[in-house]
Amino acid sequence: MIERHRTKHLVGGFSLLEVLVAFAVFSLSLGVLFQIFSSGLRGTDVARSYSRAMMIAESQLNLISVAEELVPGVRQGVVEGGYDWIATVSRYDDGAPTEETTGALQAYHVSVRVNWGEGEGREVALDTLRLGRGAE
Repeated sequence: MIERHRTKHLVGGFSLLEVLVAFAVFSLSLGVLFQIFSSGLRGTDVARSYSRAMMIAESQLNLISVAEELVPGVRQGVVEGGYDWIATVSRYDDGAPTEETTGALQAYHVSVRVNWGEGEGREVALDTLRLGRGAE
């Protein structure tokens, strides 16, 4: 008896199902990478905005306590880029009895708050005590 050997012809290439699965895995991987990059960009933007708000707060704090006479009250303003600031100066009362003398040094509590971002509503606050001549 003669045995016939059938030879299998291997066909190269990928089936349609394999190509679809590979495309789906590639799409998911690409989506994850885009998500990672966009999160990094958002984090950078938040850090830049926070840094700018800190610079505005420090500038206002220095302007109030160095360039101007310390007078109790509230000041506010808007800075380009959507930053709103509000500064409060009040006499500092530590509870110790004081003698009112004209021209004596007085402690003042100076507070500056900077708000930005409509949806997030972020805020930076700086508080300090400064000495100034009694203006009242």
